[in-house]
Order: sequence, then C-alpha cells, then structure tokens
Amino acid sequence: MHSTDRTKRLHTDLTIDLVVSDGEALRLQVRFSYDSADPFAVRLDWPGGPEAAAPWLFSRDLLRTGLGDPVGEGCVRVWPPCPCHGPTTMRVLLRGMGEAAVLYVPAGPFEEWLTETFRAVPAGTEGSYLDWEAVLAELLRRG
Repeated sequence: MHSTDRTKRLHTDLTIDLVVSDGEALRLQVRFSYDSADPFAVRLDWPGGPEAAAPWLFSRDLLRTGLGDPVGEGCVRVWPPCPCHGPTTMRVLLRGMGEAAVLYVPAGPFEEWLTETFRAVPAGTEGSYLDWEAVLAELLRRG
C-alpha cells in the first residue's frame, strides 16, 4: 500500500542548450523532476521553452548510466561528458515524430540532483514506493 508520508518529490531547474540543427541552439530553462510515486522515472519539463513542448519521461537508471557511459537506443540516447563535446556537459538525444534534438545538460549540477533522488529512493527499493493497486487498475483499464 502506498503511504503518502513516504512520498518524496525533488526537482532541479537547469539552463541547457537545445541543439536543433548544425549551428542552431536554443538556451532554455528546464526542470527535471522526480516523484517517488513514479520511482523509476525522471520527468523533463520545458517551462522556458515553446508552449507546445511536451514533457519527456526518462528512466532514472538510464540517466545515471549515461553520466558515465554511452547508453540508450531508439528515442533516447545519453552520452557522458567528453573532451570533444564538452567536459562539463552530458548530451541527451531525443527523437520523435520525425524530429530530433540534442540537449547539452550541465553534468555536475544534474549529477548532484540525480544522486539526491537515489538517496531519497535507493536503487532496488523502487517497488516499495509504487501504489500497486493503482498500477493494476491502470493496466486493467488499458487492457
């Protein structure tokens, strides 16, 4: 059973560069959010971006791995900081609906925040934060 007193919400606001084509980048304010009610995910919102920009959900583990090693396939790929693309930025490739963009995320502040999410909900304990009744109800609704 999900207990609301165990709910933990963390966010960080960062300035990123959103590369949309060769030589064209937008500097944007974004918000990464973590909610223990959805313990495997990190949400990216674009409060400083276009009104139509939809939020993205990422695997928390994928982002953690991407800080040290290239990871991902399909719609999301993550690369750690490197000398050729910037020793202080993590790169995140987003693909969808025929479009693609690369985010240059400040690795230090992002890693500090992501570490806090793992302090709040340690790896391997995520399942104890899920509201299993709500998960089952959603699965049955979709089925």
